[in-house]
Amino acid sequence: MTVVWERPEPARRHPPAVDRPAIVAAASALADAGGLDAVTLRGVAARVGVLPMRLYRHLDSRDDLLDLIADAACGEIALPGPDHGDWRARLRALAAATATVARRHPWYVPLLGSRPPYGPNGLAYQEALFAAVDRPGLDPATLMHVANTFLGYVVGQLHLELLRVPAGATAHVPSPEQLRYLARAVGDGRHPTLARLFREGRQLDAIEAFDAGLEIVLDGIAEKLG
Repeated sequence: MTVVWERPEPARRHPPAVDRPAIVAAASALADAGGLDAVTLRGVAARVGVLPMRLYRHLDSRDDLLDLIADAACGEIALPGPDHGDWRARLRALAAATATVARRHPWYVPLLGSRPPYGPNGLAYQEALFAAVDRPGLDPATLMHVANTFLGYVVGQLHLELLRVPAGATAHVPSPEQLRYLARAVGDGRHPTLARLFREGRQLDAIEAFDAGLEIVLDGIAEKLG
């Protein structure tokens, strides 16, 4: 069994019954419409107008299909280069570009955190991430820890954001009854920190929350890098 990235396209017919770009486009469209559960070999085959068995000329399993659409989504991320400034500016740009694509394709978030990024776009993403932080004298272990910390925040925060407000949904706004209940519940003296937040804090929107948390992560990375 070969990895999907090294599997050659079958010999083309005139016209070809189906090709890999068409398969990826169909699978991505299904994911956009119905999430990852909607991405099946049968569903993709129906969308491109072939029998399911025809897809096995291009991939071995549904896992290959998920790898392909994850890499296609990764290819939509605008990767920062040296012209974006210092390491902090480059990581900030990479985080923002990743978030843009994740909000466009919410199904990409669980794949970003679970599928090995071995496709051409995934490798380019990793290179951009590591190159942003690498510098003479930085040991490989620290470089890996920094990259994993950055990715852990980006993937985790985007996952939390989409759990709170699923794609196409409206952000929850507490009702007057809920607000009155919370005022009573945190104002009984047992939760002084929550009470202060309730009185003085404000709800950040998703982008504000993402950016604010990212700056805290970048501050920690700066401390580690010295």
